[in-house]
Amino acid sequence: MGYATRADLLARTNARRLAQLAVPADVAMVPLEVMRAALDGSATGTLDTATAQAVALALQAVDKALGDADALMQSYGVPATATGTMLTRIACTLAMYYLQGAERLEKDEISAYDGVISLLKQYRRGEIDLTPGVPADPAEPEGDLVSMESAPARYGSSGESYGWSET
Repeated sequence: MGYATRADLLARTNARRLAQLAVPADVAMVPLEVMRAALDGSATGTLDTATAQAVALALQAVDKALGDADALMQSYGVPATATGTMLTRIACTLAMYYLQGAERLEKDEISAYDGVISLLKQYRRGEIDLTPGVPADPAEPEGDLVSMESAPARYGSSGESYGWSET
């Protein structure tokens, strides 16, 4: 499993855009409801041969783009087992960049790709952490240690005097 799924990619763009980018130009366009169902995993029923082949080619292109995004992220040292919303967003941005190809890129898409590459470089240098921390398992106590936590002080009350006195 990678950083993003087909459904994640669909959630960050739309079926029309993905169909336009993933279905080869020499193949008939896949109906959007069929493309959406194939991407989010809810596809049922049978398709005619031409549509089934077009969907298979589109899914192959999407999977290749997602795989390329995963490989690039791992080349920057992001653990393959890491998960999180930011990593999913990065993987989707990269996958869309790969799906679009050099001839279809616009300035904002190039900027998004450059921004992701900058984040990955910062991660590799240790300047930022893109991987969420692993939550401690509360079911595993650490010996006889008791831990107490409190919410931060509200309304400036931190125990200091507020100008009144008991005289």
